[in-house]
Parts: sequence; structure tokens; C-alpha cells
Amino acid sequence: MFFLFIVPSIAFSQLNISITSNLVPLYPVDGDTLSGCRDSVIMFKATVTDGGSPVTNAEYYWDFDDGTTTQGTDKDSVTHQFTDGGGYRIKLKVVDASLQEGFKILPLKIAVAPNYSQTKVGLPEDVTGICKGSSGALIGKAYPEEWKDTIIYEVKEDPAIEVSDIKPYNSSITFDEFPEGTTYNIGDIDSIGINLEHSDMGNLQIKLTCENGSSVILKNFDAANHAYLGEPIDDEASSEAGTPYQYYWSNSSLSGIINSTTLSPIPAAAYLPEESFDNLAGCPMNGNWTLDITDNQNTDNGFVFNWTIIFKENSRPEKWTFKDTLLQYKEINNIIYGTYWEGENAEGTAISQANDTIIGNSSAAPDVYGPNGYKFHVINNFGCPQDTVIILTVEEATATATPQNGEAKLDVKFENTTSWATEKEWDFGDKSPSELYLEEDTVSHKYLEKGTYNAVLKVADNSGCIDYDTLTIEVSVEPSKLENIPNVFTPNGDGINDIWKFSEESLKGMQEFHITIYNRWGQKVWETENQDEAINTGWDGKNFLGITCSPGIYYYVIYAKGKDGITYKGDRGGKKKKPPKENVVTTSSKGSIHLFR
Repeated sequence: MFFLFIVPSIAFSQLNISITSNLVPLYPVDGDTLSGCRDSVIMFKATVTDGGSPVTNAEYYWDFDDGTTTQGTDKDSVTHQFTDGGGYRIKLKVVDASLQEGFKILPLKIAVAPNYSQTKVGLPEDVTGICKGSSGALIGKAYPEEWKDTIIYEVKEDPAIEVSDIKPYNSSITFDEFPEGTTYNIGDIDSIGINLEHSDMGNLQIKLTCENGSSVILKNFDAANHAYLGEPIDDEASSEAGTPYQYYWSNSSLSGIINSTTLSPIPAAAYLPEESFDNLAGCPMNGNWTLDITDNQNTDNGFVFNWTIIFKENSRPEKWTFKDTLLQYKEINNIIYGTYWEGENAEGTAISQANDTIIGNSSAAPDVYGPNGYKFHVINNFGCPQDTVIILTVEEATATATPQNGEAKLDVKFENTTSWATEKEWDFGDKSPSELYLEEDTVSHKYLEKGTYNAVLKVADNSGCIDYDTLTIEVSVEPSKLENIPNVFTPNGDGINDIWKFSEESLKGMQEFHITIYNRWGQKVWETENQDEAINTGWDGKNFLGITCSPGIYYYVIYAKGKDGITYKGDRGGKKKKPPKENVVTTSSKGSIHLFR
């Protein structure tokens, strides 16, 4: 199967082009335009005749309108693949052995990728996945994007291009938007504009040439006029551009041709071309329109910043626009292609259409943790399958604990980080009651004793799907010690050693603490159960009534319990000593204090 396009007569030859696709299915012609998919490998075959006789010895120049070209005497048949959707104009120029030319433009539509921006997983905004065992909604929406042609009438040079006697300027604007065979009629061009800087206008010739070689000189060399075009920089030998002016040439200008007189006082203006635009009559509107600027002196240089062709409004080609039509299904070669979801445990697709938007909704219950890809398929009127992929993630139950280790009486902040959880139940692993939360994601718990605890988070979603996460909490204790207890102090008010007290280091790691001080007759003179008081305040040498105690020897008895479980226990004596129990320390748990005045 192939498609045949009959081409109207053009200069020098008649060109017939038949186009086929090597893909299955073959894509239909949309009106008078070949249509294909982005993966279509299309064969272009040209048959050239001259007055009805075949042309066998010719050079073929192909331009595929996507930045790629090819040429050669063996290129009467070529293949090409377009990776991007849109409208293309395939341009073919043929030159035979007698230098006769033919030119053909063939429009081609390549399916534009639909807009899938509204295709998504149906989850709340702050939910990033689903529970393993639950299902998630797959919301498919696709609508066609319109392709619009962009007609280029201007060449922009960035950076500016230097012009000198050894660097002539040459660039082209290529048109392929005009109807086949359209030629230039007198008055079609309003003006030609150039943004130019050159140090001597007399050294320049500016010429515009169309595809068939017809040309018009806008400005010719002028040995008598040497005004500046633009404002060159002070150093005329420099290769840097100065300040350009915008010059226009129009058949309707009243300023005359460009010279020293007409450049003053307003250089940036419209001028008469030195040859009339009427010279271009009969030029093919499609093809290359080329601007040449020649400098015939080596004393200076210049720069081109941009140039443009300005057609009159009624002469401009219409902009080409199109968009695919998305279908609920299409039968091609007895195979039905349509709208559906594909992926792990995806259910059937409910299909509907609203204007040009295809809607396909489904659900899926993936059973593998992690991201799961689901592909939404649609088809267009060209017969091109289109698809996009979204991700439905099966999210494990997750939580954090801060900190996860530390000393006893450890405050730990637990946080549920499972996005889909609507119920959170915590078992902190220390035999405390489990706690159920519906709203709160963050809870705190205190671990009082040394140990390794497995805190378990049980989470559930609205459908009752359950998952778990476990965090290990390590609770340690600092080894306790009771040492370096002072045995002398002098409460005489001189500010030196007036208070009997402990250092922090001497009571390190204590969880409970109690000290009692007695005089030599066994009378209690001071007592505290506050470890901070024993360290920071201490005994000032007075009894409970605030009476200053006499100098002498006093005795202390300590009962304390370390965080590590060791008990420090002293006694006042007078009783028969018993062997200490395990983990009970009596050494340093009692002693004497010398009070001097």
C-alpha cells in the first residue's frame, strides 16, 4: 500500500512523489496530508520528469524540516523518522545534469503527544502511597494538544556577525508555508529591514536574492559617499561591534536611495532600493530568500545584528494549525486499539469522553512494596497508540524515634511517617499499655529502666489494611559511684571552705540519695534527700534550729541508689554487722567530718 501525491507543474520539471510507511498499520492520509506517528519510519520516493520524460541523472536535496538534511544522486528514495510530533514540510530540490531545477514541498502531520497532565493516582494530596493489600484509584485523562506553525520572517544574529572585505555576509530565510506554486506579485513585499553597523557605507553592497536567482540590489557600492552606518567604536580596526541603526528599504519610500545626504539627520529610516522590488516578480515565494552583504575595501569592517522581510498583510501565508482527535477505540487491520490501563492487578477501565478529552478510570491493587508503574493507553485518529506512565507506590509502614538510645528516664519522641495511616497504635515494648491514636502522628514516651525495647507501630487505613514497623530503643545507665567525700571544713565566715558539700563527680550516676549528719552524741544535726542540695547548697555547720555547731568530729550516714541498680547503704553502728547483700556497697557510705572554727 502506498500514497500517491500529484504535484502541479513547476519550473523546469514535473515532480511526482509517492510516500509509503514501513510500519503496520499504514497510517491514513488526513485530507491531502500524510499523517503518521512519532515512531513512523516513512519512505519518501521521488520520480522526476522533464516534459514527460524521466530524469535519471539528477542531484536530490532533501530537507526534513526537523534540522536534518540529506543529498546525493542516489537519493531519489529516502527514509526518515520523526521523533517529535507536529507539522512538517518536507522540501525537495532536484537539479538535473543540465542544471534545470525542480522544487517540491510536501506537508506531513506527525501525531502530537496528548496532554496527560490530569492523569494521576487518586490519592489525597499529602498521601504518597497505599497499604499493601489496598487498592488505589487510577484516573486517566488525555486531551490533544494543538500544534501551531511558527513562520520566521527574521534572522537574528547573536552575537552580531562581522562583515569585512574578507568576511562577506550571507544568510537566508527559508519559506515553505506558501501554497504550492505561489510566486511573487508586485507589491507583495512591504520592506526589507537590516540592523547594521559599518564604518563606511560607501564600501557596502546589499542584495536580496530569491530561490530562482532573481535579485534586487538594496544598496550599491558608492565611491562618493562615505558616511557611517551606525556608530562604530573609536578604534576602527577593532573586531568589536559598535551601535547599530535599523535601516529599511521600500518601493514606497520618499527618502530616496541611501547616501550621505539622505542619512542625515535621521539615519535610521526607510530608503528606496537601488533596484526595484519589481525585479522579484515571478520568484517562488517558497524556498530561500538570501541576503548578501559585500565589503569591497580592507580599511574597515562592520556587523549585522538582524534582518527581516516584511510582507504586506494580504500576502502573508496562513498559519498551519492542527490537532489530533483522540478516540475511545479504533480498529486497524481487524485489531481493536483503544483506551485502557495496563499494570499489576489493574482492573477494567471505565471509559468516557467529554468533548475532546478521553477519560479512563480504573483501580489497581499492587502486591509488591515500592513503586509500581501503570500505563494509560489511548489512540488517535491517525491510528497512533499513545500512552503515559504513572506510579502507584505500595508504602511500607514507617516511623521514626528520637533519640533511639540514651540513659534511663529517656524521653523518646515517636512519629508515624506512614502517609496512608488513619489509625496508629503504639506498643512501646516496656509492658506499658498500648496507645491508639487517630489524629496524632507524634507521641512521646519515657523509658525508666535500662534495657533494649522493641517499640512497634501498628497502622491501618480506612479499608482496614494493616501494616507494622518496629523501632529498637536502647536505654543505658551511667555507672554510679560514691567517692571523694570531703572530711574537713571550716565554717568561720572567711569565704574559704565554709560549706561542707559534694562535687557532681563524687555523686555521679545516682538515682536516689539521702544523707544524715550526727554529732558525737548521736544527735541529728543536718539531713537532706535532695542530691542537688547536697551538691549546690551543702551543710553550713549549723543545726536544724540554726544554732552554730561546736568544733569537733561529726558523722555522716548515706543511703543512695545508683541508676545502675547498685545500692549504697551506711549505718550508725552499734549493731552486729551482717554480710552485705548483693549489689549493696557499704564502703564510703558512712564516715566522719572534722569541723574547725
